[in-house]
Amino acid sequence: MRERPDPGRRPRPLLAAFQRPYFGQALASGALWNVSRWMTLFLAAFLAADLTDSPLQVQLVGAAFYGPFLFGAVGGVISDRYDRRLVIVVYLLILTPVTLGMAVLILAGEIRLWMLYPFGFFAGFGWILDLTARRALIADLVGDDLVMNAFSLEAASASVGGIVGALGGGAIVGLAGVGEAFVAMAVLQTGALLLMLRVPSPRVTHHNATSWRDDLRQGIALLPRHRALVSILGVTVIFNLFYFTFVALIPERAEVLGVGAFGTGVLSGASTIGATCAAVAVASLAHPARGRLYVFGAALALAALPVFALVDLYAVALLALIIGGLGVGGFVTMQVTLVATAVEDEARGRALGLLSTAIGVLPIGTIVLGLVAEGIGQGPAIAGSAVAGMLALILWLSRWPEALRL
Repeated sequence: MRERPDPGRRPRPLLAAFQRPYFGQALASGALWNVSRWMTLFLAAFLAADLTDSPLQVQLVGAAFYGPFLFGAVGGVISDRYDRRLVIVVYLLILTPVTLGMAVLILAGEIRLWMLYPFGFFAGFGWILDLTARRALIADLVGDDLVMNAFSLEAASASVGGIVGALGGGAIVGLAGVGEAFVAMAVLQTGALLLMLRVPSPRVTHHNATSWRDDLRQGIALLPRHRALVSILGVTVIFNLFYFTFVALIPERAEVLGVGAFGTGVLSGASTIGATCAAVAVASLAHPARGRLYVFGAALALAALPVFALVDLYAVALLALIIGGLGVGGFVTMQVTLVATAVEDEARGRALGLLSTAIGVLPIGTIVLGLVAEGIGQGPAIAGSAVAGMLALILWLSRWPEALRL
């Protein structure tokens, strides 16, 4: 049962989680990593749009980035079995030279469209490790009493990362070029690595007495024991299937609106502007209505999307994404918090792995949206996806309403 607000209790300090040692370093590392990831997605979509006129080919680049979410349950098992900090460090040690290699290919004029697919898949796997290993590491560092505040600050950091990544990527492309922007990403990844090296590994008992197969089965077995978890994950599936799939089409939509690289970057970062405002507001609340923020945030974002998709005025499209971003902020902030607190501490990584798997519908929705856009155009396809998402959300909550009651 959700804890009821105490009228006499003051709101929690916005930066309360910084009271815990090493949270600041872990948050800063994640912030740089967030900027790098969002810049990667923006630049890959921008480069793909430059290399091909096919919306489907551009969407396939987005699908490659989102593809690793299909293996989110594996990421959860890794988080529960191994040193979470070490997992992050090893991944960043590999990702940074790979990013530099892409920069060299672009600067040499040897880049090809097909190269973006394997690179996107490997870069996208970082989202899994960030959601499972690094977020679980954050929970280990701050403790249960500050976990919601910490995750709210994390959501704000991710939103800022989206803004800076998109705007920074667009600005660097406009001033220097795509290859130079990839070099900047490698620098950000190096900074994230150096900051994470300053964070000690918390004393957490990692679950490794059983086989990987048993761990995966135990993760799936969480579902019948936690009806609320099923409700939460269902909302995640719907939102990722019908909302986030449009992101890779933003450069194509920007061409229709008649803006250049920087204007495209602003449009790509618009949703995260609203999301940042929402996440900061939620972080200062002691007892937010977590489930309603989660569900109604998703509904608001879906409702605003058709405006972006169908209007011909850049300013109106930009405003629609910012307003929708307020909903995205509520959804994203509560998503990890609800999942992480819905199960036992020792199963937290596996629960977050199930969340990653639920997000794994993204590549499916991305490809479907690309196919539809090839037939009827980008705007109608995006608007239709949003309407379908609203209907699916209503139907799901009529059967599994627990998320609203948390």
